[in-house]
Amino acid sequence: MSEEMKRIDFLVEELETEDWERRVDAAELLAEVSDPHAVKPLIKALQDEDYHVREAAALALAAFEDSAAIDPLIKCLDDESSGVRYAAALTLSILGDESALGPLEKASEDESPVVQKVARLAITEINKRIS
Repeated sequence: MSEEMKRIDFLVEELETEDWERRVDAAELLAEVSDPHAVKPLIKALQDEDYHVREAAALALAAFEDSAAIDPLIKCLDDESSGVRYAAALTLSILGDESALGPLEKASEDESPVVQKVARLAITEINKRIS
């Protein structure tokens, strides 16, 4: 096993640790490494009990152009944490999949003004890509 794969495996294991701060660090480092093997564990981390981890995972997924992340990120637009909703909208804007347009329209009416603004920006960015 290569050193790079060992590092990725270590970071994936860190996503399962008890300490939420270590899980956040692992998500951020997996984004920096940008290895496709990180996508599934990051998608799983979108369901973490701690909103810090869910937010970090949503942002980390922006480093990957993987359509498998689209539906789980769309689900995050309904998260209880506005930070997670913001991160999901931001990442959806980067991924640019038009299937996110409807959910982003709904998010543009979110209770959080920041989520509203990012959702509107995401809609604009996705529409630019598809036109």
